[in-house]
Amino acid sequence: MNKGIANFFSVLAHPVFINLLCLYLLFQLNPTLSHGMPERIQWFYITFIFISTSIIPLILVVAMRLIGNIRSLTLRTKEERHVPYLITFSLYIFNYYNFLKTPTTHPLILGYLIACGAIILGVLIINYFNKISIHMATLGAFCGMIAMIGFIGFSDLRALLFIAIIFSGLVGSARVSLQAHYPQQIYSGFVLGFAFMFIILNLSYYNF
Repeated sequence: MNKGIANFFSVLAHPVFINLLCLYLLFQLNPTLSHGMPERIQWFYITFIFISTSIIPLILVVAMRLIGNIRSLTLRTKEERHVPYLITFSLYIFNYYNFLKTPTTHPLILGYLIACGAIILGVLIINYFNKISIHMATLGAFCGMIAMIGFIGFSDLRALLFIAIIFSGLVGSARVSLQAHYPQQIYSGFVLGFAFMFIILNLSYYNF
């Protein structure tokens, strides 16, 4: 893949952007969320979770680069990823317990937070032994969420899932072309993200 195109896909599929898209679709594709609560409450959840779990870690990475703790904003080595991943995991857990105290918080929102926290924790643990693709883990979670919503029968999302999987494949090829990951790190990241999101969201829904 051409380096310019590979960089385009890599930036387009940055976990920060995919997390925002996941949050938006979580509400838009689930009638119990999209029609079950006022729009301003939906956007409160989306904005609060996005800022706390994506923007704050991004600011942390920039700060670490400015003070010289990391050599690149792309966190190219697995050692540079430990602290940002740990902070992100902690923020997901904080959000989970924070919203758990609110009786009106829908179980799917809590399930999403637990799934994301589990994915980050899994990536963090694996990262101590071998670098794994957080891009693909996030895209796997994205595909897992779409598959879960289609699986429980809210709507037919096969076309959207197909597009998401094709896009994930393009991003995976881009990451390999940029020599950011080996193919097995791409596959394992996607499978981890998909499995955790699909299973945990289903458990949250059926235990509601």
